[in-house]
Amino acid sequence: MDQKTKIFLTLAVIFAGLGLLLIFSFQNLGKFRLIFCDVGQGDGMLLVSHSGKQIIVDGGPGTKIVDCLSANMPFWDRTVELVVATHAQKDHIEGLLEVLARYKVGMIAETKVNNSSELYRAWQKAVENEKAKVYVAKAGDRLSIDAKQGQTLSIDILWPDAQRLSQWQASPPSDLNESAIVLRVNYGPSTSSGFCAYLTADIPKETLQGLIEKECQILKIAHHGSKTGTNEEILNEVRPRLAIIQVGKNSYGHPTKEVLDLLRSKAVKILRNDTNGIIEIKSDGRTFGAKSAR
Repeated sequence: MDQKTKIFLTLAVIFAGLGLLLIFSFQNLGKFRLIFCDVGQGDGMLLVSHSGKQIIVDGGPGTKIVDCLSANMPFWDRTVELVVATHAQKDHIEGLLEVLARYKVGMIAETKVNNSSELYRAWQKAVENEKAKVYVAKAGDRLSIDAKQGQTLSIDILWPDAQRLSQWQASPPSDLNESAIVLRVNYGPSTSSGFCAYLTADIPKETLQGLIEKECQILKIAHHGSKTGTNEEILNEVRPRLAIIQVGKNSYGHPTKEVLDLLRSKAVKILRNDTNGIIEIKSDGRTFGAKSAR
């Protein structure tokens, strides 16, 4: 192969790559993307605003989260606007250590409820080294993420409340799941209408059912489909069209037959990472569509 042919082929590959990138960008223009990464037995989500701002909610165990980010973010983009660590357990924060190592993070949201583990100490050190703004999440706060092109993306903090947060920072609960950050993501022409999703971490159902303020199209089933995270009252309040279960191979029996049967009895569509792989939801602020890797 002569030099001219090599140059021609190299340029062809570059332009083909740029063309694919432009097609990808055009397809997602003006849409909010909510991606439930396949991180195994844990939670890990990537949210991308209609103008390209990125939020990561939890990182799962191991480092699979970064593979999901690489597949769903432009290769040159090494900045993440917000990372949320819902609570200090391995299946939610271990992967975030690798995220902080590879990406520049603008703000980190957490509870600062300690679990006295070596992993949590490593997390604290990583947060300190990142030098990002640290926000202690508490119920009643609203984070305005993006407001362009007539659409608004915001995140409401539903849990924990300030009183319990203060107590748990001094003396953590015996079950850290109780202190997990619960979010409602809102996208549309206003924050009171349009598309929304509840991101529930591992919160117990007794707490969650008191946090539901409005119906949403998407419900991430709490605690990987455990019977401790979902009941009929929650489903009646949320009235979800789609339930997402972040779960991998496990010995806990997640998701339980009880939860699956309850969802089916309410005619709620179910997508789960262990059988469907990566799950992506796109919304224009009024409607939404969902696809999965398998």
